Amino acid sequence: MKRAVLFPVVAALAVALGPSVAHVQAEPQGSQYVYVTGLATDSVARIDVSAGTAPRLVGSPTPIPPGLLGKGVAASPDGRYVYVGPIGDNGIAAFSVGADGTLTELPGSPAPSNAFGSLAVARDGKHLYATSSVDGRGLVTTYSINPDGLPVRAGSVQLDFTTHAGMMAVTPDGRNLYVADFFAGRVIHLPIGADGIAGEPRARLDAGLSPVLPGVSPDGKFLYLTNETTGTVTGFRIGADGALASIPGSPFRAETGAHGVTFSPDATRLYAPNVGGNNISGYRIEANGALTPLPGSPYSLGDTMSMPGLIFTSRDGNRVFAVGIATIDLQVTGRLLTMDVLPDGSLRPGAAPVDTGQLFVDGPCAAITP
Repeated sequence: MKRAVLFPVVAALAVALGPSVAHVQAEPQGSQYVYVTGLATDSVARIDVSAGTAPRLVGSPTPIPPGLLGKGVAASPDGRYVYVGPIGDNGIAAFSVGADGTLTELPGSPAPSNAFGSLAVARDGKHLYATSSVDGRGLVTTYSINPDGLPVRAGSVQLDFTTHAGMMAVTPDGRNLYVADFFAGRVIHLPIGADGIAGEPRARLDAGLSPVLPGVSPDGKFLYLTNETTGTVTGFRIGADGALASIPGSPFRAETGAHGVTFSPDATRLYAPNVGGNNISGYRIEANGALTPLPGSPYSLGDTMSMPGLIFTSRDGNRVFAVGIATIDLQVTGRLLTMDVLPDGSLRPGAAPVDTGQLFVDGPCAAITP
């Protein structure tokens, strides 16, 4: 009897609180992988970065539909699916992830999409967001993700003439989407409805020159974007309604070509790769969101110029992985570099670099499974 009464109450609360509560995904377990593609390749490389082992390239690259420049990679929160695209006019390629990380393209893939953009998956795993360019303006398209993992177009909202290939971040509660407007130097806030569909822009805020690869802290309190041109990190506090307010002291100094952010699982530290500096800047996140450099920051990635352009944190928080855009060496292709996280948050070189075999791994061309 108690169970019969409790179920309607829980269901009502889930509906009232929105998609983030109505669909709670199980925490991923087991192996962890980084998937990497490149602007000049039509395949996805798989790197096993599971705890307790040195990262290693696994198997042959998985082919994806051939297309133009502008690939994004995103993984579902439960690690069951990986999405690649938009790829030219061929759409978004959808893959299931096997127990060993093998990618198998889903029936009905690729899902139709417009060209030239990036991807983001909501924390509830029920919606995928894709940016693209249509009629000279940016576009954000929401896709509902079917139970079999295939995305189905659910709605679109037009952005600005400057918002092309906008890189995105979604808040953990699934209620807000932020798009980096690289050419206008802004961040655009789009509220997400209870149906999971991104709505009309609510605000456009100055985010410094050439903002890229936004990231929301795991606790949902702060948004950070890196500024390629100025080598800085711009930060915002996220209000209860998703509204953004500049963090005191922002922007924070990084190094040449700052390009993306990752966080410690407890949301107390942030790391940003610097393409031109061939290093990683590390910060402590203060209570108000201000960034304080960690001891010894920035941390060198070695003598070989690897041009780190993407960064991820391992599930256990003990390692940071940087993916290079390219290698200034005979190798040329991008490498995955591993840094161990010390107790004070500082970084030191870890396992040997792994050649991804991918050419020009720029923009959001890689993703890590949760």
